[in-house]
Amino acid sequence: GSLVLFTSLLAACYKPLQAKTPNALTRATAFLHREYEKTWYWWEAVELARKLVLTGFVLLIPEERAFVRLVVATLICSCYAVALAVVRPYKRVEDNVLAVATSLVLLLLFLSTNWTTIFLGIQERY
Repeated sequence: GSLVLFTSLLAACYKPLQAKTPNALTRATAFLHREYEKTWYWWEAVELARKLVLTGFVLLIPEERAFVRLVVATLICSCYAVALAVVRPYKRVEDNVLAVATSLVLLLLFLSTNWTTIFLGIQERY
């Protein structure tokens, strides 16, 4: 719901934002795009999609395949961290650095959980 709403609002703001002619809608939705470079004004929708996938869609994978859930989450975090580092969507350098750092911390968390799951599986076998 919110992803579709935010994306449609940002799509409606495209022309005024590119033309640098703010209207009532762009001012009302500034909380969605003001922190980002003009080219990446839609990045908040990407961020929300990442959060939804990590907290919701990954849970659609059956619990018996918990390791697959972790692998999918790790891949999503890896791709997102690389995209953040390459794109640098935020206007402020500090925000870009902080976003990449927190994304890497989350990636390390998933990697360590993967390793723990692997080692616990090995330990149970012996």
